[in-house]
Amino acid sequence: MKTAFMTARAALDAGEQFAHGAMPEEIASSWQRCLRVGLDPGGAPVEAVISYQELQIARQQNERLMEIVRPELELLSSQIAGTNYMTAFADANGTVLDAIMDAEFHAAECSRSVRPGSIWREDLRGTNALGLALFTGQTSMVTGPEHFFTRHGGVSCVCAPIFASDGKIVGLLDASSEVSARQYHTKALVGLAATNIENRLFIESHRRDYIIQFHPRVEYLPTQSVGMVAVNEEGYVTGANRSSARLLSGLNCVATSRFSEIFNGTFRSILRKLIRGDTVELSDGLNASYFARLRPMSRPRSGGTPAQEVTLRAPRLYRLEPQDQELVFDDELVRECLRVARRAADVGQPVCIHGATGSGKTAMAEVIHRHVHPAKPLIAVDCRRLIQDTDMRGVIGELMQATAPSGLSLAQGGTLVLEHVSALKGLAADDLNVLLDSVRRDVAAGHWYVVATDQPQQDETHIRTRTIAGVNMLTVDLPGLKARTDFDKLARIMLADLSPQHQLSAKALRKLASMERSGNLNDLRHHLQVLVASCPAGIVRETQVDHFFPAQQSETRACGRCLGVPMREKRCLEVRRVFQICQCNVALTARRLGISRNTVYSHLKD
Repeated sequence: MKTAFMTARAALDAGEQFAHGAMPEEIASSWQRCLRVGLDPGGAPVEAVISYQELQIARQQNERLMEIVRPELELLSSQIAGTNYMTAFADANGTVLDAIMDAEFHAAECSRSVRPGSIWREDLRGTNALGLALFTGQTSMVTGPEHFFTRHGGVSCVCAPIFASDGKIVGLLDASSEVSARQYHTKALVGLAATNIENRLFIESHRRDYIIQFHPRVEYLPTQSVGMVAVNEEGYVTGANRSSARLLSGLNCVATSRFSEIFNGTFRSILRKLIRGDTVELSDGLNASYFARLRPMSRPRSGGTPAQEVTLRAPRLYRLEPQDQELVFDDELVRECLRVARRAADVGQPVCIHGATGSGKTAMAEVIHRHVHPAKPLIAVDCRRLIQDTDMRGVIGELMQATAPSGLSLAQGGTLVLEHVSALKGLAADDLNVLLDSVRRDVAAGHWYVVATDQPQQDETHIRTRTIAGVNMLTVDLPGLKARTDFDKLARIMLADLSPQHQLSAKALRKLASMERSGNLNDLRHHLQVLVASCPAGIVRETQVDHFFPAQQSETRACGRCLGVPMREKRCLEVRRVFQICQCNVALTARRLGISRNTVYSHLKD
């Protein structure tokens, strides 16, 4: 007796209409796509194979990823060894770059098709797990006659996509066999291997960030199912793994500007506990609770610093290295500030640089330092860290030692930059005066220092910035980004540093220039990072800026077709909300909502 699926398969082979309900929806949709591109189920699939030279180039382009994938590929192969299986890794174009086969599969006819260099896109090879996973972005299983081409009916395959932290597919992990039964345990193994690769890739990509692991159950924190978000020093979220998206249902952690917009509480206070090694309880914007801890060594440093000193990350003292990026001072007021500060430094006059957060105070201090004595060290003190220290004499002593444990010394001269000095009050301010007494201007030794503050001098609630330790200072006021006339050059150079393959259109520049940024240059860099991660290489348009920064636009409204009809308005607003959550990805929005891409497009029209 024929099953409903067998009847549907026979109809497909005969060129007749088949029943969609007789098989999984993803298989039926794939068959329809194959028919639309003109494939014949009884014919032969295109034997698409790239040349050996092209294969070597593709492997070189994915070299680091393949180093991460290979151990998982070998482990997966050992777990299913002896069962007529092969495991393979393909790049984001569906081209197999690496494969491991057991002896039984190697002797089978199928092994001659699934080999390094072969392309398994759906439009070339019909319905298959690799092509289906590449199209849907989900782990896929295609068994026997579910394949579009009849000649693939004796093969079963499982494939899981591998995602980078920006949500883009970077590769695929496949397991294929000439076993016709559905292998759910193999699907679980392939999915776990893909998760392991994604997590390793995520950690590799965010070595310079804090990686915070979280899960609703504390015992799951050491497992691969843990959620991970990467956060930089300023509290911006720079990436998240896929488990985070599942755990933070309804919240878009990648597109959110700051950590504090996802989780309740102040980022600095939470980070302080995490750095101590504590397991912290968090709650998100929907009041769901999690346990969190900092991934060990998620902020690696050069040298052999003992592991216990991880708790000193976000240090009090650190060396400022020269910036590789071109510094822009084309604004007339900024140029005047730089000219005056340089002349003051020439005569040994300490300088106070006043400006809002991210206005370029430290960058200007670096330029002046290179002008005064570039061969000597440039050392910064983060005064926000000094508030919690009672033994300021230790900081002073460390700076003035010729062989300080940290390697940071001003004993032979150099420049000291006091960052965020406006954070100091009371005893901390008095201790800072002692510090300045120890590094007062000494022309022979080459000592000189700069004070950077974001508070105006007349603010009596903070330490005075004009006179500290009896030393008068010259003050220059840096304008905020909104007031600068060199925004276009700033944005273009910053974007070129992030990605030479991207450019900004004139309208996109005007849109970016019109946005409010409390963090000035810091926020601009963050906005450009989001655009680089989300937009394909080429020219970034105004519409893309609008898409990825909806907070800068007017309140979200329903499209013109749905406006005024309450039920349709509600559905339209939901589509637009999910579209933003899905990083403006129409295909992903359609999958999340279970609707067609055309329906999503219809609700995006104004």
